[in-house]
Amino acid sequence: MEAYKIKRSVLCIDLKSFFASVECALRGLDPFKTPLIVADKGRGGGSIVLAVTPYLKAKGMPSRCRLHEIKNLDDLMVAKPRMREYVKMSSKITEIYLRFVAEEDLHIYSIDEAFLDLTNYLNYYQTDIDSIAEMILKTILEETKLPATCGIGDNLLLSKLALDLYSKKAPSGIAKMQYQDVPSMLWPIKPLSDMWGIGRRMELRLNRLNIFSIYDLAHANIKQLKRLFGVIGEELYYHANGIDMSIISEKNAAYTPMKSVGLGQTLFRNYDTEMIMQIFLEMSDEVAERLRFVRKQAKTIHLGIGYSKTVGGGFSRQMSFDVASDDPDAILEAVIGLFHRHGEDLPIRSVFIRATNLQQSVSVYQSSFFEDAHKKAQRKKLWKTIDAVRSRFGKKSVVRLSSYLEAGTLLERSALVGGHHG
Repeated sequence: MEAYKIKRSVLCIDLKSFFASVECALRGLDPFKTPLIVADKGRGGGSIVLAVTPYLKAKGMPSRCRLHEIKNLDDLMVAKPRMREYVKMSSKITEIYLRFVAEEDLHIYSIDEAFLDLTNYLNYYQTDIDSIAEMILKTILEETKLPATCGIGDNLLLSKLALDLYSKKAPSGIAKMQYQDVPSMLWPIKPLSDMWGIGRRMELRLNRLNIFSIYDLAHANIKQLKRLFGVIGEELYYHANGIDMSIISEKNAAYTPMKSVGLGQTLFRNYDTEMIMQIFLEMSDEVAERLRFVRKQAKTIHLGIGYSKTVGGGFSRQMSFDVASDDPDAILEAVIGLFHRHGEDLPIRSVFIRATNLQQSVSVYQSSFFEDAHKKAQRKKLWKTIDAVRSRFGKKSVVRLSSYLEAGTLLERSALVGGHHG
């Protein structure tokens, strides 16, 4: 059985009381202190309550009930459901996740829950999975005002079980379950329906086999389970032992392909048009690095500029290449060209660069008549070597000398995860 225990670093993140928390966030209220429910009073007492705040949950109110079942309804804030706002907020959360992982390592399980596979990113961030989990939850809270909980596991199943069974009771909202924790954290669970993937009907069928706890299921006869329940029986046995060989990138293989790669930053102070060139250089390098990491090339580059609050405004423009590229020099040239065409001589406070219209990276390319093909091939080898070094030793292991200038922000940002200090 040890051969099946493929160890990964997976997060399962849940947005607490999502609909109710979004309503609180939009009103500037604390969901842990606000008696708010989400329901449509216009449909009468039979209307379903879609969500209640953590404040009400702590007082014993169920998250799913009918309006007529609630006592003292007049003492509560009743928010009419606004699905468009919830979807918009969910999209904003997804954008936060994509700062930490590429799209193929993100699986959106529902509007308020997602899996992130960080296995290939720990060396890149030069920190552990626990710290990254803390930073993601902190980023979500600071940027959206939404509370979240997180399960950490050696696979998708264990991360989900850590979330469902333990994270909500943890002071930090984060719980961890690894293979060695299965006997102490998973096997004692009863009734069986408390485990993700086992419903009441399956629980009753298993009870007839004298299987009442996850320990019983983990030590049952796998051949008998498979004979009685087919493939599901075999899966139940492995799940009871904490084994799940699913990998997010494989789950997402049939999903919509990645549409863009990019990053943005709010600068520590106002930048003028001369200083901003260093930011363009650093960010173009980073966008190109991300493209190479996900093995994509871009045909279109977007540049967004936000000016200081003292003057307001900004712009967002794009341009396309004749041939898709992941070359940082090409991206930088496009960004500078966009800035010269559309920018103004005003203090700059935020920059956003995104590469879109992505295509699969190819090893063969067509050089123009004026291009030094040998030099371009050598440059690609150089960046490949730099990527390998950074992957092993961290982002700060190889940087341009210009990043040590006063205008540079790369060194400072390299010490951050998701925009925050660890």
